Amino acid sequence: MTEKVDVAIIGGGPAGMTAASRIKRINPKLRVVVFERSNYVSYAPCGLPYYLGGIVKELDQLVHYPLRVFTEERGIEVHIKTTVTELGPGYLKARNSDGEKTYEWNKLLIATGARPKIPKVDGINLPGVFTLRVLEDGESARKYLQNVNRVAIVGGGYIGLELAENLKNLGKKVLLFEILPHVLPAVDTDIAVLIEKELVSNGVELHLGEGLKAIHGKERVESLETTNGEYKVEAVFIATGIAPETSLGEMLGVKKGATGALSVDKAMRTNVENVFAAGDVAEAVNLVTGKPDWFPLAPVANKMGYVAGATMSGIDAEFPGAVGTSVMRVFGLEVGRTGLTEERARREGFEPVSATITSNTKASYIPGVGQVTVKLIADAKTGRLLGGQIVGKDILARINTLATLLAMGAKVEDAFFADLGYAPPFAPVWDPLIVAARVLMGKMKGQ
Repeated sequence: MTEKVDVAIIGGGPAGMTAASRIKRINPKLRVVVFERSNYVSYAPCGLPYYLGGIVKELDQLVHYPLRVFTEERGIEVHIKTTVTELGPGYLKARNSDGEKTYEWNKLLIATGARPKIPKVDGINLPGVFTLRVLEDGESARKYLQNVNRVAIVGGGYIGLELAENLKNLGKKVLLFEILPHVLPAVDTDIAVLIEKELVSNGVELHLGEGLKAIHGKERVESLETTNGEYKVEAVFIATGIAPETSLGEMLGVKKGATGALSVDKAMRTNVENVFAAGDVAEAVNLVTGKPDWFPLAPVANKMGYVAGATMSGIDAEFPGAVGTSVMRVFGLEVGRTGLTEERARREGFEPVSATITSNTKASYIPGVGQVTVKLIADAKTGRLLGGQIVGKDILARINTLATLLAMGAKVEDAFFADLGYAPPFAPVWDPLIVAARVLMGKMKGQ
């Protein structure tokens, strides 16, 4: 049996559901069908470490909107627990507990997101080995952790660091393994060192420069073997990065870009007629380099979905690009980064120059004053801001300000003269961002 739909959307994450909602708002008469392989749509997998740590009490709290909002209020057809098994010109095959069905579509959005990179080592499929992609992963991991004391985390990126904090706060012995010399490769080494000190001071056993060789156990995880030795653990979280889930797009002949994600224009169109892609599966323009890049970040995915929905409805819309802004917390340390690191800037052909300062977050006489470290990076030739990293207290407004400056192509002088707000409870009269710009400006002028 074959059904005809106006718009088919593969993936019920942020990009897919934003696009579906946009299409139905613009043209309520269109039949829009979403296929999602998990039991949830419009969910926030980035909240899973906090669910494991007990900060989020119920899994349903990680769902932005209940399913009925999309189906009953917005008129979107949603098929959960449904896997798209085949994709071809104008059709797809989807399978669930009722069997397999074929759908003919006029327009298609691929919003399949990203998948965890799984190391090919012995023992990777043992009970007690977890990845965090969909909400069900968090549910099974939380149950397993109830009878576990020693936990290994393989990977020192965003998810690995957030897991370390939450599992340590849960009372677990946490061993964090990173194959690179430092954690969080999205920041420069001098900033990564500050994060590492915070991890160690909070009792995380940190193993840098150690690669995973195998996971051992008879019926469940009993130990983890690295390039440096073997460690007794009872559970292992694999957080070794993600990759765009492009297999269905490739099946249809959609081209991939240099990043490995699906190549799209600013309207989210692929090279295949009437086929669009958005979210973590697709590339976007890096506003600093001007080149295609990959930004697996929820805010970017939502905006890409919004543009895709408008374009698929016949309304002109473009996603200009992003600068790669992200924030996180590592115990008592807030961490933010945007734009390029010094190393990346150098690889992109710039001549990076940087300045790093540490300053009070507010007037020194205000109770609760904290410290923040700001690193700014600029191009020595043009003075243009290229990126920055901020760690410490009260970083969000500052990293967001910097991200806005980057997106506008601002120079260091623009950052220095930015008219930022001042009041003793919120910032010193010389805001740390302004101080960093002043130091960098002087460094570039030899003053």
